[in-house]
Amino acid sequence: MLNRDAFNDIAAKISDALPEPARKMQAQFKQQVEDLITQGLKDLNVVTQEDYEKQTEKLSKAEAKLAELETRIADLEK
Repeated sequence: MLNRDAFNDIAAKISDALPEPARKMQAQFKQQVEDLITQGLKDLNVVTQEDYEKQTEKLSKAEAKLAELETRIADLEK
């Protein structure tokens, strides 16, 4: 998964490849490239590592609760 630093690195490499007159607008161009990449990833429905980890944690809790409830039901059925 790409993170914000990866976006910055890509934008910086593209900005560095520009001719000298264009480098004067480097900060603006860098921001535009970052925005384009971010929007492109949003369009692809890519999630951040943080969101993925939160969902993984929630799933683990739900699975543990389900196992607990299954055990309780099995005990009640005896």
